Amino acid sequence: MKTISVTEFRSNIKKYLDVAQNEKVIIHRGKGRAFAVVPVDDINDEPYSPEFIASILQGREDYKNGKCETIVLKDLWK
Repeated sequence: MKTISVTEFRSNIKKYLDVAQNEKVIIHRGKGRAFAVVPVDDINDEPYSPEFIASILQGREDYKNGKCETIVLKDLWK
């Protein structure tokens, strides 16, 4: 990971975009603000991991096939 200032980034944009192909580039902009430069293909916009989604889908399938246990709410604390 490479950390640089906004001024350095402005002066050498092409250089740091090339660097970002192989490692994360962090640009500090003062007052604790920072930004990461990463290739678009590396951005994961999925709100849930593939493992979590697979688990939910497996649960739905198990329910359809009767592989579940019914809980009666009034008996929940017994």
